[in-house]
Amino acid sequence: MVELKSTRRIFTPQQKFEIVQAVKASPTVKSGLDRFQITHGMYSKWARQLEVGIGACLRNTKPLKPAETRQLEAENKTLKEMVLNLSHQVCELKKVLRLPN
Repeated sequence: MVELKSTRRIFTPQQKFEIVQAVKASPTVKSGLDRFQITHGMYSKWARQLEVGIGACLRNTKPLKPAETRQLEAENKTLKEMVLNLSHQVCELKKVLRLPN
């Protein structure tokens, strides 16, 4: 007998909410779980998260900012600091040369 490798499915918080509501509305929990092909443990976890609040579901999502965005923000901060330092140097030079600001 050939064993099939199952693929891991990733659900969004919205999908989790919809599945929990659909399972609650189904005649039996088992029939709802079979319909969506999820385990009872997964369903229980999602239902518990919904009781606590949607914030609990959101903790299981991907990071909001990808690494590239964080890197660009850090570079932007560095460049702003450089501009600030250069503008201070220009002000100091103007004072030394007695030029108007």
